[in-house]
Amino acid sequence: MIDLDGFRSTLGGRAYAPGDDGFDDVRQPWNLSIDQRPAVVVVAETAADVQAAVRLARENGVPFSVQSSGHGAVRPNDDGVLLNVTRLTGVDVDPGRKVARIDAGARWRGVLEVAAPHQLAGLSGTAPTVGAVGYTLGGGIGLLMRRFGFAADSVVAADVVTADGSLVRASHDENPDLLWALKGGGGNFGVVTSLEVRLYDVPAVHNGSLMYPGARAAEVLRAWADWTGQVSDDVTSAVMVMTFPPIPAVPEPLRGQQVAALRATIAGDDGSVLEPLLAALGEPLMGGFRPQTYLEAALSGSEPTDPMPTSGRSTGVAGLTDAAIDGLLELVAPGSPVPGVDIRHLGGAAAKEQDSPLSHRDTPYIAAANALAATPEQRATVQQRLDDGFAGLAAHTRPFGALNFVGAGSTPEVVRSAFSDGAWQRLREVKRTWDPDNVFRFTHNIPPAD
Repeated sequence: MIDLDGFRSTLGGRAYAPGDDGFDDVRQPWNLSIDQRPAVVVVAETAADVQAAVRLARENGVPFSVQSSGHGAVRPNDDGVLLNVTRLTGVDVDPGRKVARIDAGARWRGVLEVAAPHQLAGLSGTAPTVGAVGYTLGGGIGLLMRRFGFAADSVVAADVVTADGSLVRASHDENPDLLWALKGGGGNFGVVTSLEVRLYDVPAVHNGSLMYPGARAAEVLRAWADWTGQVSDDVTSAVMVMTFPPIPAVPEPLRGQQVAALRATIAGDDGSVLEPLLAALGEPLMGGFRPQTYLEAALSGSEPTDPMPTSGRSTGVAGLTDAAIDGLLELVAPGSPVPGVDIRHLGGAAAKEQDSPLSHRDTPYIAAANALAATPEQRATVQQRLDDGFAGLAAHTRPFGALNFVGAGSTPEVVRSAFSDGAWQRLREVKRTWDPDNVFRFTHNIPPAD
């Protein structure tokens, strides 16, 4: 049993135990299929609270985990200490240096809103409600990743609470090995209380999406694959093939229908690069492209915001051959328990080697499939479909290195496959230095070297 009375008196924040009002609200991650039951949830208000939470777990010999928006939850922390950093939302932008300092619980929307008046942008993804720090540490596939690289490539410094409860600085001058590991190694090395990232001059983008009937999905994917082989690094795009639920909230032309949705974000306000693709595909069901600010583009996505129980999987794709396209479409054929697959074009600046552990940068596409799975029976059905579908794709896949695209419940083999041999060994050595007891293991875990 953890004695919370004395502990609570030292906190600037609050500690919740089972039975306390609000306990269920602060323990639950975004993915409701991870129904964790920690012994205590520490809602931090300061970096000192983060240090206290780590020490509490160590002193009592119980598991430790951390979450902000909860999107990165991997497995449940039962009977341990869960650190909730949702109150640490500070964002400070230095327009002269073009750097943002982001606290542990800040979400991308908050970061972008502070940067926007300076016509600066951070390398956010398709969901502005996701925590900016966790997203970045896990790689970060953004709206302009082909122009500016992975979000992890933009990290310049971090303040980190380590496994013994110390607060240290990681930068090019201080603890550079720790900084290197954070740029794609996820939450394996400590709790990042603040992260400094580069911002980029993005006065305008050309952004939007188009939807075509699901019956044309193979045609859309083939035309898009041809087009992505010719576009510049200014263009970052994706195609999602999905079946909409037959509910009133979905517009009538889409209700209950499968569609192929093309989306793209182009650095700058010139959309002429789209013309060959649009001419090849003809009239869409709906949608369009237009010049926008980066903030408008980042907030225009349709990612779900409410917590829900999901299961999913992703893989790198070597190329969109006819056989690969057939396999992707078979996975989400009408009636499948897996309703959608999202295929993203990689490369460009993200393919350039960096001083980071991010590996397999030459993989040209990534495919991610997700499905609602509220009950054990539904999860089993979805998992079987994912197993079968991805097995059928095996001949067309390649490794891919962004941990925040690895699904919950990842196996050691899947985590290992995300990194090259050299990066994996170096990550394990950094882990041995900073977390030899593997305290930070409730993530896509990188174990310490022997």
